[in-house]
Amino acid sequence: MKSVFQMIATLACAVALTACGAAANTEKPVVLDPNTQVKELTITNPVVGTGTAAAAGDTLLVTYTGWLYDASKPGNKGVQFDASAEGTGFTFPLGIGRVILGWDRGLVGMQVGGTRVLAIPYDLGYGKAGSPPKIPGYAGLLFEIKLVSVTKK
Repeated sequence: MKSVFQMIATLACAVALTACGAAANTEKPVVLDPNTQVKELTITNPVVGTGTAAAAGDTLLVTYTGWLYDASKPGNKGVQFDASAEGTGFTFPLGIGRVILGWDRGLVGMQVGGTRVLAIPYDLGYGKAGSPPKIPGYAGLLFEIKLVSVTKK
């Protein structure tokens, strides 16, 4: 037969577990606007380059413009949040995590002189947290990228 102490301890544990479960269920589910979501990485090439093809480990020089994805806007271009500096471009090594995963995956095989448009889902972009204040959490992204040069590894 259980002692009074064991019964009180059992009851206290049951109450504590019930309270924890109730607290865990109070989180509100995230409701995502379908106009801002990209289901999978989408790559289009409005201009196919004729130069060197980019591969993981190569250093790329690109110019780019980035918008929040918005299917309700022309070209899916929502608010512009970033662009490379006029006349300078942006240099980075491809495929080693120095840029968002959507770029590391989406620029492989692109040739110098080409223009590529990447529609990037949030999990290959800035994730659940986003990059405040310009990029909210769960944001789909759209980039237009021109490949200026490739330095082979």
